[in-house]
Amino acid sequence: MDLSLMGSKIKAERKRLNLTLETLSEQIGISRNYLWEIEAGRKAPALNTLFNLGITLNVSIDYLLGASAEKKSINGNPPATERDLEIAQIMKALNEYEVKELSLISNVIHDFSRYFEQK
Repeated sequence: MDLSLMGSKIKAERKRLNLTLETLSEQIGISRNYLWEIEAGRKAPALNTLFNLGITLNVSIDYLLGASAEKKSINGNPPATERDLEIAQIMKALNEYEVKELSLISNVIHDFSRYFEQK
């Protein structure tokens, strides 16, 4: 496995999505420094980290590993945008709440929408 090639692909995909090291590392659950070392080709990611990178960057693992030159998306959709990743993170956070709390959050979003419709 060519760690340098894999790291450069991960970095290129991160930059394509306009993600910082901090943002991507938080989204996949690793430290910023560990991600930096992966991108620099100094460390190989753990299998679960590689899997999470593929999902978050919406590219196949074989592309990241250099086994395929084709940048296939994981889910058949175009690669995710930063907005898509933010929405996914919000959805993940919302799964932690009970129905009563979700109702309050829904009301806040509704009020927020009405505020901006008036402008």
